[in-house]
Amino acid sequence: MRPIRVFLVDDHPVILAGIRALLAEDPDFDLVGDAPDGEKARDMINSIRPEVAVIDISVPKLNGADLARALTETCPEVKILVLTVHEDRAYVRRLMDAGARGYVLKRSAADDLPRALRAVADGGLYLDPQVAEIALVRDGDAVSAERGTG
Repeated sequence: MRPIRVFLVDDHPVILAGIRALLAEDPDFDLVGDAPDGEKARDMINSIRPEVAVIDISVPKLNGADLARALTETCPEVKILVLTVHEDRAYVRRLMDAGARGYVLKRSAADDLPRALRAVADGGLYLDPQVAEIALVRDGDAVSAERGTG
């Protein structure tokens, strides 16, 4: 199997360095580029066409939600994974509505980012366990799923 091609979007050099180091340790990933702002990221992602774009919400020039929307329109084959500090339901819903396929909190990245990248690259969804419950709340009621008995 070939490595998953990943592009990073974050305006904090320390975060980028940490994610680069995390991904470099895993042969399942090939970091193909990074950008510190949404406009540069949009242009580079449209050119490079990675399998997954890992984006922060709070980046200059074009925020994460607008970047996700733009990428969903121009290169829908690129899957979007949000990596952020924002835990608020409004952010989660806004990014998922904009086309993101996953949402990971930065504080969980060391453990969850590789798993989330694999899930999203395979066409699945991934929600950080810390935000999954709030993301699945609709109009004040928890979304429930019926479970069958085996």
